[in-house]
Amino acid sequence: MKTIIKYMLLCLLAVNTVTSQNYTKSINLSNAEVTPYEVELTQNKTTHILFPSSVEYVDLGSSEIIASKVEVTSNVLRLKTITEYISPTNFTVITNDGKYYSFCATYNEEPTQLSYDLTKFENQNSKQQSEVLFKDLGDTSPTLADLFMKAIIKRNKKELNIKSKSYGVEARLKSIYTQDGKLYFHLSINNKSNLPYEVDYISFRIKDRRTSKRTTMQEMSLKPIRSYSDAQTINIQSKQDNVFMLDQFTLSDKQMLLIEINEKNGVRNQKIRVLKHNVLSSKQIELLRI
Repeated sequence: MKTIIKYMLLCLLAVNTVTSQNYTKSINLSNAEVTPYEVELTQNKTTHILFPSSVEYVDLGSSEIIASKVEVTSNVLRLKTITEYISPTNFTVITNDGKYYSFCATYNEEPTQLSYDLTKFENQNSKQQSEVLFKDLGDTSPTLADLFMKAIIKRNKKELNIKSKSYGVEARLKSIYTQDGKLYFHLSINNKSNLPYEVDYISFRIKDRRTSKRTTMQEMSLKPIRSYSDAQTINIQSKQDNVFMLDQFTLSDKQMLLIEINEKNGVRNQKIRVLKHNVLSSKQIELLRI
């Protein structure tokens, strides 16, 4: 009997070993290859690449090439070599919308092209960019987060009636949505005046609703993770909708969320006060038609 059991165990071990070997051999990483873009670089001329979204990360495969973002914009990368006749190399770019771009770079003293516009590929779909996840977004991909915010603006439903008005400018919190541990605040700024309204900054702070002379005010600033249609200037007699994504939080009965919209070089500042029940009644985004 012991001999039979030993024989069966040996057979099972042999089968598992063969299966494991076959499984290992069946993995083919070529199916996961990211097709690179081909770019020519030179020492005496600068190559510019225009991306659909702002550049967040650049990794160069060689110290013989240099790269930097153009100061006046965040989605243009400029590159050149520091020496002549460099060996073929590569570089990688990750943009704010989570797209992953791979490039193969070769040296050409007279490049056939010095400017590349990758926004043209957005509609043509001639190359499929891979997507990465950012820590601050958790399990939500940048594309999905962008889709959520677009859907909120498209729906444009007034779930709340919290507003601030001064000098012909009205700011309103239309709705709060929630999904995957994030809160989405739909803000609208309506400029009914004859002067453009230039936004200096929009801040989110949790603070005490009431404070006495004997107590110290407790305050915590919240930084939006993402925003959509974050316009800096609202023209005369026009309106601008914005969506801001923040990490999920709750408020106590003694706290409020203060949203401040400050005008640049002006006094038409707006303050929106959000209370505990407003946050707790947030709507699920999954109920929206995206």
